Amino acid sequence: MAALGDAFFVQTFTTTLQRYEKQLVDNVLVDHPTLELFKSAAKSITGRGLVVPLRASSLGATGYNAPAGNGVVSFSTDPSKDIMGSAVFDWANEIITPFRLKHRDILQNSGPEQIISLVEEYVKAAQADHQDFIVAELHKLGSAWTSGKINSMDMLVSNSDKLSTTTARTVGGIRGGKSTKSVTNYALTSNVVTLTVGSHDYIVGDSIVVAGVAEAGLNGTFVLTAVAATTVSYAKTASNVASTAATAGTTSCEVVKDYWSATELTSSAASQDIVAAFRSVANSIYAASRKRPTHIVAGFAVFEELEAFLQTKGQYTNPQGTAETRFQTIKFGNLEVRLDPDCQTDRAYFIYMPSLRFAYCAGEFMKSYPAQPLEGTLDTVVPIASTLTFGVAERRANGLLIRTA
Repeated sequence: MAALGDAFFVQTFTTTLQRYEKQLVDNVLVDHPTLELFKSAAKSITGRGLVVPLRASSLGATGYNAPAGNGVVSFSTDPSKDIMGSAVFDWANEIITPFRLKHRDILQNSGPEQIISLVEEYVKAAQADHQDFIVAELHKLGSAWTSGKINSMDMLVSNSDKLSTTTARTVGGIRGGKSTKSVTNYALTSNVVTLTVGSHDYIVGDSIVVAGVAEAGLNGTFVLTAVAATTVSYAKTASNVASTAATAGTTSCEVVKDYWSATELTSSAASQDIVAAFRSVANSIYAASRKRPTHIVAGFAVFEELEAFLQTKGQYTNPQGTAETRFQTIKFGNLEVRLDPDCQTDRAYFIYMPSLRFAYCAGEFMKSYPAQPLEGTLDTVVPIASTLTFGVAERRANGLLIRTA
């Protein structure tokens, strides 16, 4: 049989590739535990992004009836709080895996069997590249995130509100973190006031409210001009007398949302065993959200530490005395702890599955597009594309354990 023509080959190749799309979508998440969790929540949507309704706060209006003395029951008629809101997770830039079909490869395929075989090999290569890229992005630290990339686990499950002193960690259009900090002392140099507030999530440019400070001139609403690890400072328009003596007071940042903060625990192996650390995270999540994690995904070092902690003796699997020297399944309570080799090695994510969101735009997940001839060559390119977003409906229902030596 004569060699197939370029145009016919590409048409056949693309048609055959379409039949592999479902296989690609089904297989791309199988071998990556964290990504596999998102798969069960996956859906195709359209629009500007993934919009997730939220209960932003408690109404705070429930109480006992107060009889007014004339047979009428009175209650507060104050305007209700804004308890409802939404998080909007924008689409990441398209993720593209291109096949470049060499002209010589096309000529060397002379029948349908060879075409199918070639398609399979390209599909396998694209599948590996595409899934590896998505997984690598999903497990990047927030400090490596830039606009246009997918939200990583470090972005979705975090209690910190800043990536740097000038960059906010905005997820779903919302900033998390802690909104109120106590002022322990203050100082004034020239027209710049410095407040010591401990660890905080403020960034340069934030508008903060200072209240309760003994030096009246230091109270008010100010725009931060500098932010250090444990202090914040802002410019004053007039000189004030201030001392470094300890004082009472608070600062709050208006744009920070307390309810949008996950549990995060940094735990030292020298001071706390791994099971106690797991218990602390799980209990803190429950206290914050009244929800229990449904899955635990651990990086290599954390998983091995837990395995070593539990592996104090052989496990007898039958009355004849057969012993195993390692666990087939490790559980924390009723939750299986799954090893994810792609996860940061010193981390374990405590995930509440119903809170996870994964969407792809207009069906574009591992979608193949028509072959594109390359000008000036005899080759063609067949692109596979995904337009994705990862989100979370309730960050406080999830948690993160960071393990140190």
